[in-house]
Amino acid sequence: MFPNSKRMRTSESSVPRQTNINDLPEVILCLILSLVPLQQQVVASLVCRSWRYLWLQSPDWRLMSSTFPRVKNKRQKFEELVDKVIFFSGRHIRSMKLVHTIYDPSSTRASLWIQHLVGQGIVRLNVNLCNPIPPPLLLFRSETLTELRLGMNNERIRLPPTVLLPMLRFLGLHRAQFSSPIAFQNLINGCPILVVLELRHSDITGPEIEEITIPQTTLRVMNIENCYLFRESKLRVSTVNLIEFYCSGLNLMGNVHDFASQKSPIVASFDPEEYLLIYHHSRRLGFSTTYGVKMSSMLASFRNTKHLFLNDWSIEYLTNIPTAINFPPFSRMESLTVSMWPNSGHIHVIVLFVLFSPVLNRLRVTVPEAFVDRIYDGDRSDYPVPDSGFMEREMVHYNLKNVEIIKKRGVMTDELVLIKFLLKVAVGLNELLVKCHVDPPVRRTVRNVIKSYPRGSENVKLSVN
Repeated sequence: MFPNSKRMRTSESSVPRQTNINDLPEVILCLILSLVPLQQQVVASLVCRSWRYLWLQSPDWRLMSSTFPRVKNKRQKFEELVDKVIFFSGRHIRSMKLVHTIYDPSSTRASLWIQHLVGQGIVRLNVNLCNPIPPPLLLFRSETLTELRLGMNNERIRLPPTVLLPMLRFLGLHRAQFSSPIAFQNLINGCPILVVLELRHSDITGPEIEEITIPQTTLRVMNIENCYLFRESKLRVSTVNLIEFYCSGLNLMGNVHDFASQKSPIVASFDPEEYLLIYHHSRRLGFSTTYGVKMSSMLASFRNTKHLFLNDWSIEYLTNIPTAINFPPFSRMESLTVSMWPNSGHIHVIVLFVLFSPVLNRLRVTVPEAFVDRIYDGDRSDYPVPDSGFMEREMVHYNLKNVEIIKKRGVMTDELVLIKFLLKVAVGLNELLVKCHVDPPVRRTVRNVIKSYPRGSENVKLSVN
């Protein structure tokens, strides 16, 4: 007897229909595709007719010529791809990272790309064409941009009479120059709620400019890397709310900068560099004290930082004023990372940092492999001599727990003086790690010498590697 056909149809309709991928909303399909590289997205679009333009619907893009396949007429093909992405109608581009290492600087395509993206209301824009290009004036009047990164490759930025970027929170400039001495100031003034400022390898002042002011109280992160400020130009930062500050490059101490005393920075990093011959010549002309005073003044603005990073040149500047270093207490500093040259002047400065940091918990000291002229005491007869009896005084540090001393080349000499001092004064020290790249017999000798030093803490774990 055959089953009732009506009952069979009812039972079949009660079985749930299986869902396939095309039943997913388009926004979900776009999200899935965005998780794979662009080339695979294009291949996937060939699977189904309804997916033909699905890969173009993404609001977030990363287009880099370096990852584009090696094909004939690569530049032309890559630019056709960029055209297709940027000028595709029917969707809004929210963010774009565009890196074009083979761009023709005589082309006007880049300006059209940027102009169209700004007109669409892009939110995050990162453009580096590895060739100088003039950005369109419309870029500096965007009402939607919150993040702007420009690799200008020494192109002079031409600005509109009034810059207005009311929503911009992140500004990053790489290899930028400006068409007039006041252009950079106008750009900064047009970003009222700026939170992060990154300047790399850029010229931001001229001979007519005495001062650049960064007035935004909203600024939290500032990174100045290898930027040129005309000598005697001053950088004035009005905010007291910086959380992170990074400063590196040549001639940092050639200018007197004015930073307000920061309330509660988390990280401050100073990584200056000098041409050695110019530095020694400046010292012979009587500018040695100036170097130390300027460095001391900069550090005083960041006395409330929790984590401080200083390179060997930062320490070198301060060795010019060993008896006149006017540090305020670093009352919140928990960790200090420094590099130094093996001489008594550098050791004296590091000892002062330890003593002026009552809650310091971790100290890391590195003696770099690349030594320079006048790093040893015997070659520094023209330097002020630190108080030889300073480290023999009775002093105690209660909070220092972890110390790491690393010498990347050569036998330890003056570094042992620092180790002896730290073992004596750090009564709460838990671990001392010493790394020196020497032969095993020399390492054993160093270990035995360190073990013979008196210790303020009986619980310290000593490792010499």
